[in-house]
This record gives sequence, structure tokens and C-alpha cells, in this order.
Amino acid sequence: MFSRVKLKKEGKTAFYRNWKACIIVCFIYTVLIGGTIISFNKHIDLDYRDNIKSIRINNIDADSNSDIVNEFINGLKGTEQKEEVQFISNATNGVLASILNNISRSGSYVFGFLNAINQLLFKDHIWASIIIIIGAILSLIYWIFVSKVIEVGYARFFLENKKYTKTKANKLLLPYRLGKTTHVAYTMFLKNLYTILWGITIVGGPIKYYSYYLVPYIIAENPNMKPKDVLRLSKDMMNGYKWEMFKFDLSFLGYHLLGLLTFNISNLAFATPYINCSKVEAYMFIREMSKTKGINNIDLLKDTNLEGNVVIGEYPLYEYMLKESKAQHYFKINYNRKYSLTDLILLFFIISCIGYLWEVLLHLFQYGELVKRGTLQGPWLPIYGSGALAMLVLLKPFRKNPFIYFVLSMIVCGLIEYGTSVYLELVHHMSWWDYHGYFLNINGRVCLEGLLLFATGGLIATYILAPLIANFLDKMGKKLKIVLCIVLISLLVFDFCYSGKRPNTGKGVTNEITTSKLDTYIKSKSK
Repeated sequence: MFSRVKLKKEGKTAFYRNWKACIIVCFIYTVLIGGTIISFNKHIDLDYRDNIKSIRINNIDADSNSDIVNEFINGLKGTEQKEEVQFISNATNGVLASILNNISRSGSYVFGFLNAINQLLFKDHIWASIIIIIGAILSLIYWIFVSKVIEVGYARFFLENKKYTKTKANKLLLPYRLGKTTHVAYTMFLKNLYTILWGITIVGGPIKYYSYYLVPYIIAENPNMKPKDVLRLSKDMMNGYKWEMFKFDLSFLGYHLLGLLTFNISNLAFATPYINCSKVEAYMFIREMSKTKGINNIDLLKDTNLEGNVVIGEYPLYEYMLKESKAQHYFKINYNRKYSLTDLILLFFIISCIGYLWEVLLHLFQYGELVKRGTLQGPWLPIYGSGALAMLVLLKPFRKNPFIYFVLSMIVCGLIEYGTSVYLELVHHMSWWDYHGYFLNINGRVCLEGLLLFATGGLIATYILAPLIANFLDKMGKKLKIVLCIVLISLLVFDFCYSGKRPNTGKGVTNEITTSKLDTYIKSKSK
């Protein structure tokens, strides 16, 4: 008997057994598919929807092509543009607010970037259709080969988590590691295409939505299955369970409402992983019932390691029906790995360059100006690399607890940013950033939203980016890494010496400080 109470109870137990990994997986998955992390706004929602309800471009007399593009995106998402409601009035003109209120206005980083290029290079005189077409193509490619493939890895994690207490977040990348990316992407594309086409009939939409409900779990269990067999098996398994699954989904409505009241925080911290654990319990129940009925092709679900009582440990991958591809090494994420000295130096430079690119693009999004950021002449911002190294080295004992790690990351990043600001003011009498007027700022040197952003970036760097980069660095010879480190350090030292006398300054980069409080304080102490 399909018992919602029992399945949800078992799902909650599975969540509690491995709650840290469950929360991390849900957070990573939300980021990768472009979902809402923390919502401060009534209409911001970066969810890539499966159903395209309407695509309309009504405003022929729009002020600019950017307005046309944004209206197109609203039509693509099936939403009407609404008036923005600021969470913290005029105190949110910084990094985090820019992401939420400007880039997320369209709900797409792709379109946001293309819009910025449109405004900067072409002054809105390029045809809007070009931006729309390029953005739509890139978004579709990402949706098919990343969002939908990751969805299957997401299902695989929770399938294994039901039985194995130490299931790791790297299961998200299993389709890539197995070399089944295209096959999985095609299967998921067909599933969503059929759902959309049936949705046109209105009545058939909800029915077919639940007919194909089990597709991600089936293909996650056996990625060797043909797409048509996956779709047919899901339909056959869901016969007699569509209404039950509808009521099952409806029973979580209270958690979704709570998520709205808590700016999505309750969803990330509890509801989303708990719901997914419960859905896997439902899948395994329907799977067991289908085997007793002997429905066609049910024997293809032959991963017996997913069945049985709870096991302390990980899924025995060596017993899995498929072998990992040659590329599997690159996608293994061991966030608790050790880093050699050369790895740390190269990670410092890579993340410093990523930080530089981030700030250049952020300024481009905000002001439509392409400027060189930072005090140095090279394409790097050492403050980002320093923060990443401080987290990887100093906070290593806390990596297994992401919540403590997040808080400590805020503190470490805050100290580095504050100290750097003081140093630059003393040496150059200029400021390269100013948070005065921002919510919970300290002397304009650090602010809450900046620290939240840095800590979030720190989590991504620690649990995803750094291990992946280190996997690629492992393939390089020791001598090559040493040579690269010597060259990069030499260039950075030269840059520091040169920029010490001629720092990068100008509009969009620095603000001159005419009366330095630090100078005044130092002079008063020297008297």
C-alpha cells in the first residue's frame, strides 16, 4: 500500500543519516541549474522551467533592444514583469544586490551578459533578434547538456543515499564520469519535449507529467537503457500511481510556503533534501511493486545494490553495471584532499584570475563599462587567491562541517578584505572599494552582503572548483608545475614592484581619499 506518511518518515530518516552531504548536493544542484539560492525579491526566480508557456514580444516601441530582450525572456519564462521590491531599500547597491536586481532581472546569466555586450559595443543599435537567438541557443545547450544531465546525477545521489550512509556529492557528475552524457541528455530531452507537447493539450499535461515522473530515477539506475524503453517503463510503472504521486507532491506544500517566508533558506537547509529523499522512497516502493507485477522491461532495473537494509559506507562502485570512462578522474571530487605546495600556488593564480574576470564582468553588467580592476597591471586580483588559500589551508579541519566552514570563511575573508583596504589607504591614499551606505558595513571596508558572497564563493571553490582544478594539475609533470610556479611568481613580484609606484587607478577603479582617518590617527599618536 502506498503510504505517504510511511514514505515521508523513511525519507526524513535517510536525510538525517547523511544530512550534510544532502544539503551540499542540493545547494550545488541549485547553483548549477540556475536556481534561486536566497530570494530577497518577489519576482526573481532563476528556475529553468520545463514548460514554455508563452513567448511574446509586444513592446515594439521599447526604449532599447535590451528592453526587448528582457521582455522576450519574461515571455520565455511565462511570467509578467513586475515592479521590483527592494529587500533593504537603498542599502543594496552592492555586489549581491547587483546580481539579484540587475543580472537576475532577466533570469539568465547568458542573456544578461549578451545584453551588456549589446549596450557596451553596439549602444543598443544591434538587432535584438541576434541577441535573442544567440542567448536562446546557448541557454538551450546549457539546459540540455548540463541542467538535465545533472538532474540525473541528482537522482543518482539520492538513490544511493537511501541505503548508503556515506554517499558523496560527486554522484552529481556520474553521467559524465560514465561517458553517458549525450545518451542521458537525449533521454531527458525527449522526456521534457513530450511533456511540453502534451502540455499543449492542457488536460494531457498533468497526466503525462506524472507518466514520465520516474524517468530521471530509471536512467540514473541504468544509463544503458534505450530512451524509448526508459519512457515506456516510467509510464507502465506509474499506472495506478499518478494520483497518489500528485497527492504526495501536494503534501509538501507547507514546506514550499515556508520557503517563501524564509527567503528560500528553509528549502536549502531542510525541505529540498528531505523532499528528494522522500521521492526516492516513493520510487523504490513503486519499483518493488512493479517487479511483483512483472511489467514489461522491469528486469532492466537490475541494480540490486540499491535494495536492502541500510549500509554504513559508500555504494560499491566496482560492482556497478557500468565502468567509468577515461575522463572519470577529472570529475572525482574529493573536497578533503591534500594539496601540494605547487598545487596551492597554481590554485592561487587561477582563482586570482577568476576573481579578476568576475569583477570586470560585474562592472560591465552594472555600468556598461569595460575597465581593468584591481591595483595591479596583470589580469589577477590576489585578494581572491589569498582568500581561497586561507580557506583551503587554515580551515581544512572544518571542511566536513559546511555550516561552520561558511561562517569561518566570512570571518577570514572579512579580515583579509579589511586589512587590504587599510594597507591600500595608508600606502596609496586611495580606495579601490567603498561600502559606505551598504547594509551592515564596517568603516566602508567590508559589508555583510560582500562577505556572504565571498563565503559562498569559498564553498564553491573548496567543495567543487579546487578539487576539479587539482585533478587536472595532477596530470601535469612536477617539473612543468615548478616552472609555471617560478614564472608566475616572478611576474607577480614584478607587477607588485611596478604597481607599488604606479598602481592601476582611474574612473571605475579608485576613489581618492583626501582626508585619511588613518593618517590623522597615526599623526595624533606620534605627537
